[in-house]
Amino acid sequence: MSAGAAQHAGAVFVGATRYTGPLAWLRLAPQWLRLVRQMKRMPGYLHHRVYYEPPFSLGTLGFFETQDDLMRFARTGEHRELMGWVLSERNARGGYIRIYHADPTDGVPHAERTVTGEGHR
Repeated sequence: MSAGAAQHAGAVFVGATRYTGPLAWLRLAPQWLRLVRQMKRMPGYLHHRVYYEPPFSLGTLGFFETQDDLMRFARTGEHRELMGWVLSERNARGGYIRIYHADPTDGVPHAERTVTGEGHR
């Protein structure tokens, strides 16, 4: 991932699903590919990454310009369809989501405030 995508993201989605096994992944693949195509076309999309946690969990980090952009994507038909699929006990046994957003910094990133002491006036 480029540092720019993370640095410029106003909203970040972190989530994971514990699937029932490799067959669930195979059933997931067509819907996942449609979802990713849709996500990449959305205004405000910056980047995403998928991660694996044994034995059968897959997670996603999604970076968007604003929280509104992220929520607009979450309300798409493709995303809703996939979430319904995930909720089936045949496909998944659990999961979580977290949404983080960046507060305005008056042009000075939080990390720079800490390093330069600008945040400690």
